[in-house]
Amino acid sequence: MVASPITSSVQKVALLGAAFFFFALAGSGCATKPVADTGKKVRTTGPEFGQWRGQGSASRVVTKDGVSKNENWSVGLEVVSKTPGFGRIEVTGAMGVYGGTIAWNKKETKILLPGQRKFVVAPSSNRAFLAILPFQISPSEVEAILFDRDFNMKALAARRIQCREASGKETCTSDSGFSLERTRGTENVAFEVSTDDGANVKMQFKPIKSKVQERDELWALEAPRGFKIIQQ
Repeated sequence: MVASPITSSVQKVALLGAAFFFFALAGSGCATKPVADTGKKVRTTGPEFGQWRGQGSASRVVTKDGVSKNENWSVGLEVVSKTPGFGRIEVTGAMGVYGGTIAWNKKETKILLPGQRKFVVAPSSNRAFLAILPFQISPSEVEAILFDRDFNMKALAARRIQCREASGKETCTSDSGFSLERTRGTENVAFEVSTDDGANVKMQFKPIKSKVQERDELWALEAPRGFKIIQQ
């Protein structure tokens, strides 16, 4: 599923994605001949628990007083997720300073924004991250990216998004200018999202092994005292 107090701009990027240690399933069997490591992984469909460390960049075009300019940021993320329906992302910014936390379960997504002293609560739908992202993406779609699962094509079609896969990549686009490209079939995760208004997010994640154990507390997040709670 971060540097100095998170700014509203950094927040718009940090989440992206929505974010994201691939918990590879080691197959047991009776093979007698070693198999070469090709860097590819076998896609699975059952429940999984994984951890990743990621970094990325984001940009957007801002117009003020008739003058347009590009704004750019970089972020780091520590991600833990369990399918189906659970995830947590710790966001850092420059110099590794804490920037925020995102946690979701099957019903709700919660976003802690310390720089704004805000705590956002939203349904775990494709609108879960609209408080910090300029496009729609659901927790289940974030999980699909992390675990290399297929997207729910019916849900994407309802948003007029179509996908095609070729040469280890999947590209999903809409007539409105939305574009999402992600890797398929490898343990390392990479994706890029662009929108018609010039926003762009690029993220890369590697699976990690850590001492984080699967537990219910990972998917829980409460508002600190004095923070404004926003229900979406």
